[in-house]
Amino acid sequence: MVKIKVVRGSDNRPLSVEVKGHALFAPSGSDIVCAAVSILTQTVLFALEDLLGLKPPAMIKNGYLLMSSPAEIDKEKEEKCFLLLETMLLGLKETARSYPRHIVYTEEKKVS
Repeated sequence: MVKIKVVRGSDNRPLSVEVKGHALFAPSGSDIVCAAVSILTQTVLFALEDLLGLKPPAMIKNGYLLMSSPAEIDKEKEEKCFLLLETMLLGLKETARSYPRHIVYTEEKKVS
């Protein structure tokens, strides 16, 4: 099962996204659920880096991704970053809704 955990700040902006596990929907290499999660998360990470020039703290390995929002960014890039992250999270939530036996999506607020 894929477990997705999103931590949001007091302003409701995503601070971190952690994805771990495998969907086990189909054999490795044919698993469309794992592929969907990987494509959503990695495409946004690449967009933050290549299109916005940001270097968000991230770790990717087999069955695991941890991405944090960049610490200091200007206002224009902050809005674009927020839009990209929220788009990714919308895709992940909808994928989890379509495959509830294979993905668990949770969100929590960071208490300051």
